[in-house]
Amino acid sequence: MCGFAGYVSCTGHFSVDQRVLEAMHTTLVHRGPDGHGIWISEKHKTALVYRRLSIIDLSDAGSQPMLDAQKTVIISFNGEIYNYKVLRAELEGCGHTFVSQSDTEVFLYAFKQWGIGCLDRLEGMFAALLGDLVNDEWYLVRDRIGIKPLYFSNDGGYLSFASEIKALWHLPWMKKNLNEQALYHYLTFLVTPAPYTLYKGVYKLPAGMYAKLDVARNLTFHEWYNPLNPKITYAQSDIQSEQFCIGETRRLLTDAVKKRMISDVPFGVFLSGGIDSSLITALMSQYTDKVKTFNVSFSDGPEYSEVAWARKVSKLFNTEHHEITISEKEAFEFFEKMVYHQDEPIADPVCIPLYYVSKLLKDSGVTVVQVGEGSDELYCGYQTYVNYLDAYKRYYEPTVGLPTSLKKAGAWLAATLFPQKKYYGALLDQWASGQHLFWSGAISFTENAKHTVLAKYDAYDVDPMIQKIYPGLKTGSDSYAIIDYHLKKLYEKKPNADFLKSITYLEFKQRLPELLLMRVDKMTMATSVEGRVPFLDHAHVEYAFQVPTALKYKNGVTKYILKKACEGILPMDVIYRKKIGFAAPTTRWFKSGTYFKPYFLDLIATKKHSLQSIFEKEEIEMLFHKTQSSSHDYATQLWVLQNVLATEVLE
Repeated sequence: MCGFAGYVSCTGHFSVDQRVLEAMHTTLVHRGPDGHGIWISEKHKTALVYRRLSIIDLSDAGSQPMLDAQKTVIISFNGEIYNYKVLRAELEGCGHTFVSQSDTEVFLYAFKQWGIGCLDRLEGMFAALLGDLVNDEWYLVRDRIGIKPLYFSNDGGYLSFASEIKALWHLPWMKKNLNEQALYHYLTFLVTPAPYTLYKGVYKLPAGMYAKLDVARNLTFHEWYNPLNPKITYAQSDIQSEQFCIGETRRLLTDAVKKRMISDVPFGVFLSGGIDSSLITALMSQYTDKVKTFNVSFSDGPEYSEVAWARKVSKLFNTEHHEITISEKEAFEFFEKMVYHQDEPIADPVCIPLYYVSKLLKDSGVTVVQVGEGSDELYCGYQTYVNYLDAYKRYYEPTVGLPTSLKKAGAWLAATLFPQKKYYGALLDQWASGQHLFWSGAISFTENAKHTVLAKYDAYDVDPMIQKIYPGLKTGSDSYAIIDYHLKKLYEKKPNADFLKSITYLEFKQRLPELLLMRVDKMTMATSVEGRVPFLDHAHVEYAFQVPTALKYKNGVTKYILKKACEGILPMDVIYRKKIGFAAPTTRWFKSGTYFKPYFLDLIATKKHSLQSIFEKEEIEMLFHKTQSSSHDYATQLWVLQNVLATEVLE
């Protein structure tokens, strides 16, 4: 796990300022405190910087940027390749000689041997810069699921790139300007949807894509992976069999956990005591008796505490267990540092406990941790999904044939009679407009609410770069454009996809890679820890995409087939207990908090200029004051606003 940054000239002009390069890699030091490297080529008009967090092959032989022996290819790489030993043996059979034991060198020679097609052979998580020095071609690559981030810009005559946006600000041609279209979408999704970022001219490469800069300096984008195109297609007789799926779920997850134990440094598990982290702990315990587990809770959020369950699982598998309890005070003390590490707002308060449990892990001498992200999205694990499924079956499906005019009249009448039910009014508007019922598992502001809180929201220019990455994506004051774009791709590939599959696909295209996985990446890397996600092993993902809805939600049980697969591995009360969820007591902080309540008011005062030009100050104040009453709760919206108001771009 590491961090890298750099730039390639697109015009022939090339300048190098050693102080700029030093500042870039210093900015990324938390991603790689164990070493750094710089590579400059006047011939190729390229400069690269790199920070190393040593995980596999701790010697200097694994350092980057790394070139092959003939100096024909180069790599800067952030992540882990779990099948590198298998690939190494295959590459040695092709005549390649290795000088290290690192997975980086295997990635390098795989690229040399098979070109960009090597990506299909890799099992792991990665963001990478690959250079073909013979043909003067460059590739930016993001892994299949989007576990690792990669940002880029094509301004100033350079293709600039970095593991974190903050490294780009040291480049003299980069300017920090607000992207108002991205802000508009952020208010809905709690994070800007790829390929947007909050900053004009800065983009994030979407999951499963690579960018190619050819010798003529044309920049093109290519989807190299989609979970709808599985390597293995299961026979219908198998995938519809409960017994088969129980066995296949166990097999694939056991293999995924085992692969992610490859490390030359100590590793552990974030253990909440829920089914996902408990299963990882159980499977890891099959291969070692030295499992270390870590739990975090809030002293002022007992309703979210799962400490007792974590202790039970720890005792069952005899782990070395560690716990930390934090309060609003600790949360507040970290908040502005959190904003810094996020690069752009990721309005999920879970970032705070993630940071503290990652720090606990690092302070305990552990560098690698397995986490349970992705399970709920794959197996219908949220009650929210169930609610959408029920609404779709009861109301959406039976009314598909109703005239649009009749549906719009019904939506208008409901909004008139129940003006306080704004969320349900938004769903009725979607229904009346023929839009998809589900947008995301985490929504903050509805479209109408955004039009109220923003001072302006309709003058958005078409961004040529966004169109190159996502051709045909609509621009304007409607975040449904993001949903519509991905749904069209889904139904092109799978015309008969059912409603739950559409939910899963949308989550894998937006919320999972850009919100959930980025909160893990940013907060673990802030403490120089590598987070690994076994549920998102691509073989398991492709399998889970094929498991029918009837085996994911059955007899009123969410994650049905996963829970059946856990029987005999975990205690029944752990498997079937009520889901609590990883959360933070933000409502309490905004209603009666000692720190965040006055801080929010202070932000409104100090950001007066930005509020006047971008937001309607009175509307924000109204949300805050309404939250002070027992009958209203706008904590989610306030947290979204607080995150963006605290960013430098609004100063």
